[in-house]
Amino acid sequence: MASRLNRAFGLFEAVVERLNSLFALVACGLVVVVTAVIVIAIVTREMNVSLLWANDVAQIAFIYLAFLSFGPALASGHHVTVELFEPLVPRPLRKYLDTVAAVACLLFGAVFLYELWNLASRAFADGRMAVMTTPIELKWIQLAGLIGVAQFCLTALLQLCLALSGSGRTRREPSAGH
Repeated sequence: MASRLNRAFGLFEAVVERLNSLFALVACGLVVVVTAVIVIAIVTREMNVSLLWANDVAQIAFIYLAFLSFGPALASGHHVTVELFEPLVPRPLRKYLDTVAAVACLLFGAVFLYELWNLASRAFADGRMAVMTTPIELKWIQLAGLIGVAQFCLTALLQLCLALSGSGRTRREPSAGH
């Protein structure tokens, strides 16, 4: 029984990590898209040609970029952390901080996903359009939030499972930045 559970957890961990890698790769591509569209818009404006669609494409790409980055940011340690309180917590209780942080992230993600679901379900039901120059149904923009926050929740659940297992693999230092 334990072997099956370990295999199931290993599969869950692999799927979440691969999805985070895929989302990070897509987000990198979207950074290039947003940058290219902004440069094209600037160049064409200097030539007195206005591209009405450029702002819409950049905004939609940025929305997808932001939401698809939630899970990978949490997994890699690039999310917001509060290390200010760690020294204030008594040493014997510090070993539970990863569990508390994972539960907090999971609760935040679940509430966020619930609210996004309520918002997006209305757009899916009535086919409302986004207020943009380019005609696009709002549901295709809001879908980014549902996908990204669902992956954030899966990542938080994985971190909670790792924290509860005591493997010590939950606290990750950012690999770049800061």
